Amino acid sequence: MPVLIHYWFVILLTFAYFCDTLVLRPEQADSVISNDEDVNRGHIRRKRFLGLSRKFKLNKRYQECIGPGDAKGHCKHLTFCPIDVLTGTRATLEYLCVIEKTFVGVCCPDDVALSGMVGSQLIMDLPAGGDDYGDQNNITGCGLSAEGRTMNSKQSSRVQEWPWLAAFYHPEDYEQRSEQQFCGGAVITDNHILSAAHCFQGESPQNIKVRLGEYDFSKSNETRFRDYDVAEIINHENFDYSTYENDIAIVRLAEPTSFNSYIWPICLPPTGVNFEDETVVVAGWGYKKYGVASFSEMLLQVSIPVWNQQKCVDSFLQRITEYNICAAAYEGGKDSCQGDSGGPLMYQLPNGRWVTIGVVSWGLECGNVGSPGIYTRVNRYLPWIIKNTIAKT
Repeated sequence: MPVLIHYWFVILLTFAYFCDTLVLRPEQADSVISNDEDVNRGHIRRKRFLGLSRKFKLNKRYQECIGPGDAKGHCKHLTFCPIDVLTGTRATLEYLCVIEKTFVGVCCPDDVALSGMVGSQLIMDLPAGGDDYGDQNNITGCGLSAEGRTMNSKQSSRVQEWPWLAAFYHPEDYEQRSEQQFCGGAVITDNHILSAAHCFQGESPQNIKVRLGEYDFSKSNETRFRDYDVAEIINHENFDYSTYENDIAIVRLAEPTSFNSYIWPICLPPTGVNFEDETVVVAGWGYKKYGVASFSEMLLQVSIPVWNQQKCVDSFLQRITEYNICAAAYEGGKDSCQGDSGGPLMYQLPNGRWVTIGVVSWGLECGNVGSPGIYTRVNRYLPWIIKNTIAKT
């Protein structure tokens, strides 16, 4: 009888946890421009492409514990542990833990390989929030690259500087050199790329590929880039092509990538932060000037300020919502442009980690004075991102 009660208790705790965890409600950049040349002035909406916090239970480690196989670990929400701790163990209760006096978690081994279990990854905590790491942990986890970076660069980036940048392309057009890439994205797990929904209207997974680890399209040996087939395109269910509201998508790779100095994930942003007046970075291979079909073969970047939200709203006739973030140089000339759509708007947290706070969505041409680029505000979509990454794996 005690054994029966023991297992019913485990089932009830697990059921209660899942009921609490799985109820998640969800709610163009064309090329990076950084020059002083004049741009066309026709005010036409242009698509910028061619052709989590505790509240949302982000992947976070809590108190230390001892997991299966006497492996050192940390208490985590069950859905964020890469192995099933509760399967195949007799002393199931030993591996349950309480998170912040509210949720039931499991003791997840820090190194799954050392614990002798299946599911080892170079980085286990993905997707993760940039503020989920301590200041002393600057070796592992998302949002770190092999090279340091400067916030004031106005031209080309450096090899390995933005290892989470992804480029989507059509194989036939690429082979015929009629197109380099049509959109960008950001690696958030070894299986998922965060991008813009408008990039994939009319597209099917079979017609596109994604390149990771690229820097200069004109060279084949300066990085160890890899091309991947696409298994699934997940556009936001409420994306409106006429207004670009909810312009966000997740692309699932046909096979997981391996992380190295050229391919690495970026972190998700903290909630409750608007980033107004902060200096951020946008990068991509898009047009260097609006209206001139000239992709940059080399990855470009530009540092720009985030606009005050009301100032942005007042600058457009189109509807700008709290689900958008606006960024560009106030004096014009520094912006994202065609071909950069889907790429990340990046901000460096005080702990040194980079987070993607926006997804390049649309704009009125590129680099116009008083007309910033419009981005999808990522921290408004954290539940949707979690639901379509971790909850589906």
